[in-house]
Amino acid sequence: MLTESSNATVCSREESTNVVNSVELNAHAHGSVANRLWAAEQVLDGSTSGTIDIRASESFVSFIFRSLNELRDFDFATSTFVFNNLRRRYRRSVLGFAWSLLNPLLTMTVMAVVFSMLFNRPIKSYALFIFSGMLPWTLMNDSLLAGSQSIVYAEHFLKKVFVPKLFFPLVSVSTETANFLFAMVSLLLLSAACGLQLGFTVLLLPVVALLTFLFAFGLALALSVMTVYFRDLTHILQVLLTAVFYLIPIVYPLNLVPSGFQKVLLLNPFYYFISLFREIIYEGKVPTFTQWAIPTAITLTALVLGFTILKYREKDLIYRL
Repeated sequence: MLTESSNATVCSREESTNVVNSVELNAHAHGSVANRLWAAEQVLDGSTSGTIDIRASESFVSFIFRSLNELRDFDFATSTFVFNNLRRRYRRSVLGFAWSLLNPLLTMTVMAVVFSMLFNRPIKSYALFIFSGMLPWTLMNDSLLAGSQSIVYAEHFLKKVFVPKLFFPLVSVSTETANFLFAMVSLLLLSAACGLQLGFTVLLLPVVALLTFLFAFGLALALSVMTVYFRDLTHILQVLLTAVFYLIPIVYPLNLVPSGFQKVLLLNPFYYFISLFREIIYEGKVPTFTQWAIPTAITLTALVLGFTILKYREKDLIYRL
């Protein structure tokens, strides 16, 4: 899984040139903004006597608005990166993009067969149970693994042309979100094959997907900056996420967990996003206010954490690559 996410982030030399050109075209199209931002990036501590770096006293809110405004100049590059990542992932395979549908479908079918026998549950309903938990988990897991390495792997871009630092974690999470959307088609196919009918609550899935996307982006942004300073973090993260997978009720029902340990599960932020998806897909219910409020608060916390770490390390980041 880690290798796949890493390969999706690394551009070949030929494609790198094409994407850099697209970034430069965006920069020229918005020359006044991009040039000012590039010039500001060149201001180093002590490198120019009498020069004051205006970013040193920049407020947190101003930093967020400036960062988001920078991204607007690279909207075309974002779609180019995401498309190239998906194309490389399935390059030279016979089925191509069809694997984005078949892979989650086959994987979760195997898990449904195994765990339905293990827990003595009907395979049809249990398949939907596992699917509703694995979809958001795969999105978050793959986004964090790919996003944590995104800035490190973008070293050659960052040293050639001005690109906002948060651009690369955004591309990684967007790529996994595109894969997630393909997997949602697999969910519809699975439901049809099992004769299960999804309720009207599936109309809420875009809102839940957006919430999960923002949560994954906030964490990926923080991890991508931290990985620049501590390269072993990606390997540690892979082990931690494997442990987290078994510590939250994805392939097993919550009622099988001892009541005393259930309180520990509630401390896991990933649990609330999976619970939200499962409530909509498997239970067919509209989530309560509390079920919306908790993951929303967690998402805001993740975004604040990511932007805070980036704000205080932004100037030094390029020299640590």
